[in-house]
Amino acid sequence: MKIRLGSLEVVLRSLSSMEAEATGFLLGLRAGSSIDVMALYRVDNELGSPVEFRANPWQTVQAHNVADKYGVEVVALFHTHPTCPPVPSSLDLKGMKLWPIPWVIACKDEVKAWILEGEKVKEVGIE
Repeated sequence: MKIRLGSLEVVLRSLSSMEAEATGFLLGLRAGSSIDVMALYRVDNELGSPVEFRANPWQTVQAHNVADKYGVEVVALFHTHPTCPPVPSSLDLKGMKLWPIPWVIACKDEVKAWILEGEKVKEVGIE
């Protein structure tokens, strides 16, 4: 699996400079084992925490509505780690079980993507 972020990678890295974790969804299209990201849809982190997030439920529904309206899908969840590295935390692993889509994690210098396959976390390539 590959995720094509294009210029949105720069946007994701810039969001990591915020004090609290930023979160939201990536909208785009799947083509075989590739995901083309077309838009970033930010949602509020209700916890306002630098080490965990809870996406605003209403805004989460709206992200899906926007994707439907424009004929795309919610293809990944993103959040930032204000302090690196961009690897899933133990809290992220719990969330990945609830949201079984790719998780893109951004730091100021690096963006990585992950997916949970069974009980194992696998890195997803980013282009």
